[in-house]
Amino acid sequence: MKKVTRWICPLIFLALCAAVIWFLRLFTVTDKEMTYIDWQSAVQIGEDGAETPYALDDAFTTMPEQDRSFRFTAILPEGLGSGYLMFETSGLELSVSLNGEEIYSSAAVLPEGTLGMSSANIPLQEDATGELTVTCTILDNMNTVFPPLLRFVPIGADQAQSMSYANLFGIPAGITSVAFLLAAGLFLLSIVRKKVEWSLIPLSVALLSLTAYRLIPSCGYYFLPEAAMRIFSWQGLSWLAPLALMVYLAMNRRRDFWKMLGIAAAWSAGALLAGYLISLAGGWYLSYYINMSVSELFQFGIYNGLLYWFTLWLALACVLISAYWLMCSFMWQQTQTHTLEMKNRLILDSYHAIEQKMRDSATLRHEFRHQVTTLDALYQQRDFDGLGRFLNDLKQQEARLVQTQFTENFTVNVILQDAASRAVQANVAFDAQVHIPEGLTIPENDLCTLLMNMLDNALEACGGVKKTEDRFIRFHAEVKNGFLAVKCENRYDGSLKEDRHGRLQTTKPDAEAHGFGLSQMSAIAGKYHSLLDISHSEDHIFVVQTALKLPKEKEK
Repeated sequence: MKKVTRWICPLIFLALCAAVIWFLRLFTVTDKEMTYIDWQSAVQIGEDGAETPYALDDAFTTMPEQDRSFRFTAILPEGLGSGYLMFETSGLELSVSLNGEEIYSSAAVLPEGTLGMSSANIPLQEDATGELTVTCTILDNMNTVFPPLLRFVPIGADQAQSMSYANLFGIPAGITSVAFLLAAGLFLLSIVRKKVEWSLIPLSVALLSLTAYRLIPSCGYYFLPEAAMRIFSWQGLSWLAPLALMVYLAMNRRRDFWKMLGIAAAWSAGALLAGYLISLAGGWYLSYYINMSVSELFQFGIYNGLLYWFTLWLALACVLISAYWLMCSFMWQQTQTHTLEMKNRLILDSYHAIEQKMRDSATLRHEFRHQVTTLDALYQQRDFDGLGRFLNDLKQQEARLVQTQFTENFTVNVILQDAASRAVQANVAFDAQVHIPEGLTIPENDLCTLLMNMLDNALEACGGVKKTEDRFIRFHAEVKNGFLAVKCENRYDGSLKEDRHGRLQTTKPDAEAHGFGLSQMSAIAGKYHSLLDISHSEDHIFVVQTALKLPKEKEK
């Protein structure tokens, strides 16, 4: 199941990425495109009104002389919807008819020194169709479009195409700007943690450069001063992002980093290949764009488009990996802090135990002197019956003494002594059967994390049991066949708190500050090739057990 999850989760992530890209792509393309209307036939009209066929091929290659007249016919396609006809009128005297009814006429000569060409927009009824006829006379064969370039423009096409053009540059800029904020935030967070991640600076520079690289040259003319446009239009800025990324990669020479980057590259290449094949089969734009870019790369050395998209992918992959590493660093630091707190508590508890033993020793010495005096008095009086009763009382007192030596292993013994002392104070019956050697190859940090969390949870659970006679903790540990087997049983009140995944949660009111015990014990078990087995029975007995594989001496 674990291996299946490792494959399913990346596939789900790739599917989500594809869905987001597909959704964003909807805002960069539009189906409201112009439809070019092809001429079906053409005739030249003489001065006497005689008509002679005119080859359309000649019309597109040779400009006729001035004052010549022509008539072109075309069929308006069906299903065009609402829109208007558009064509240039400069240098022509013309009239336009639809199904024999004139819908437009004009005569336009372009004034000398004028830039641009005038055009006509003729609204049509929705789903208009039929034969379209254009009769024109050339007034200025130097400043005209001949034959008239007739197109049908749907309502809203200009605005939709302008927005899609802007989105083509705006959406990648928006993605990189979010990634830039993430990288900058991670850097500032590392400063707060007093462990500065300097490599995030070149990564932030790369993302900021990618944000401005396409957006400003394409749309900045309308919003930025001319001086700023000259700066951002410098071609050298296109190399800023790749160079900054090279610096970032040089600063992250960790093996794990390159391993994760390789995995990301493999998944991305697979997704791109799948997208390319699907696009190629469906005749979509992605396969055409990739083919065109690769062709330009090999034929003309034009690699700006490919370089941009590769740099964009690399920058996004790097910022995600950096965020992952920083999150792992936070978790590791939190675990270390918690472990240190437990070690400090263990040391403090050991100090208190030693202090209590010294006090108990002083009390015992004091009682011993009284007992010796009593024994001497009974002996002097020859009261052997009284002497026997007194010795019997001493034996019973010795039998009631709490066990103080559980095992030869110092760390485990101190932990169990502390747990036994707290169990007595909480009216919990504590029984420990431990068979482990003095030296273990498992580090003390890991032993403390596992055993102290296990016993703390057991004592806390017993504290919730109302009847004191029902409270108990049974602890067992032994080394066998290269494994350290640990088992802890305890009574609990029958109430357990679980999350939506069935994982146990802390019942303490400040859950954010607690709740790490089971996860830390699971991490220790996994570190030594084991699992943390947790079970509970109907009679309210909670069981936690594991078997840690003992590392060899050199792996300690």
